[in-house]
Amino acid sequence: MDGNQRMIAWSAEWALIGGVVACTGCMQSQPISKAEEPFPHDPSCATKDEVASKPWAELHQILDVVRG
Repeated sequence: MDGNQRMIAWSAEWALIGGVVACTGCMQSQPISKAEEPFPHDPSCATKDEVASKPWAELHQILDVVRG
């Protein structure tokens, strides 16, 4: 999967809104200042076991690969 495809996949799972990332499954959010902590999904979130536990880190990795 290339960088563009990874970014599309990330964007299907997460929404970047200003300085927070939100899960599209439960709409819980996390500010960038808590990027090192596991994402605080709602307990009933259907996607919590299917997505990255640290979406900020995953986004950082995607962007690093794209930038080279």
